[in-house]
Amino acid sequence: MKNPFKIILKKSVSVVRYFKGFFMPVKNIILFESQPDFSDNTVAVFNEMLKRGLNEKYEFIWWVKDKSDKRLPQIKNVRYVEKPANRYTAEFVKVLMSAKCIVGCNKPISKYNNKTKYFYLMHGTPIKSVKSYYSPCKRADYCIAQSEYVRSLSASEMGISERKTVGLGYPRNDVLTIAKKDLHNYFKKDFDKIIVWYPTFRQTLGKVTTGSSISLPVIHDESAAIRLNESAKKRKVLLVLKPHFAQDVSRIKDLKLSNIVFINDDFFTEHKISSYEFVGSCDALLTDYSSVYYDYTLCDKPIGLIWEDIDEYRKDPGFAVDIDFMCSGGEKIYSEKELEEFIERIACGVDVLKDKRREIKNLVNFSDDGMNAKRVTDFIVEKAAL
Repeated sequence: MKNPFKIILKKSVSVVRYFKGFFMPVKNIILFESQPDFSDNTVAVFNEMLKRGLNEKYEFIWWVKDKSDKRLPQIKNVRYVEKPANRYTAEFVKVLMSAKCIVGCNKPISKYNNKTKYFYLMHGTPIKSVKSYYSPCKRADYCIAQSEYVRSLSASEMGISERKTVGLGYPRNDVLTIAKKDLHNYFKKDFDKIIVWYPTFRQTLGKVTTGSSISLPVIHDESAAIRLNESAKKRKVLLVLKPHFAQDVSRIKDLKLSNIVFINDDFFTEHKISSYEFVGSCDALLTDYSSVYYDYTLCDKPIGLIWEDIDEYRKDPGFAVDIDFMCSGGEKIYSEKELEEFIERIACGVDVLKDKRREIKNLVNFSDDGMNAKRVTDFIVEKAAL
């Protein structure tokens, strides 16, 4: 049984903090958060604010894993505060008590000052149901949805009021609509086409799992990986696999295959390219129940959806959308053979679902004009009176 005195004390502290927030002044501080650090929708807004010179008037503070990381950019009036393992540090609480504005897209942050405006940019429109395991961000003043069509869905899954949610588009997606980079120098390999594979999270080292019993679909063992590698090599296709950061794929990764390579978030930092700059430069996407599917429709390129464990996912955790309609823009792949056939179509330049994919693109994306960061920043500037 919980200690009633601790419960009363905790509630009393919350009440005091709530009313104290009405009287604490805010300073010219904007706090930024993302996972990984310095990425996603947040960094796109951050860069737009830099373009406007807002760091001349405001101190920009990033909440990061390691503020001593030499790769973090050194920019005028930008500093870093470290994320603790569990509790907020005194330094971070001091920032929260005085920040005029919070801009984040992953880890929910508690507001310590009622004058602070908190903008939650999200890190993807849900395909899977996330209500059972996602920590809702109820203290946000506004939540940015990918489009008006998915606004109510986003609010419901995130546990945020629909009246606080606005469909303006994701700032990070702007790069998907611009000229693409040549990726050959990133890998020093001979290939004609490159496919990026972003599987959704399934298991963490065999400990935490979703409803799926599969760690990495289709490539179940070393022999399957070797066969797929030979198929890709024959067609001069490079398959770049970026597992979820918590996913265990060590057995396959250790094979060091010629035409199947693994990357992680360090790859983007080392090569000074963002995740979505890289994704947008690839010739096709492989994924499954990940929101990157929605984003990649902006590229107008083929999408393959690994559908092997769809029945397990229908049961646990379930889907937030009509999965058969919303994912109708991607080719369904259930087996190793079907994956090889998808790779062959990409090698030959065959795109079988172009029209259907464009239909989904127009529903889930506010616009393909590459102006999402500008729109969202305009909104933040207006509502926070920056």
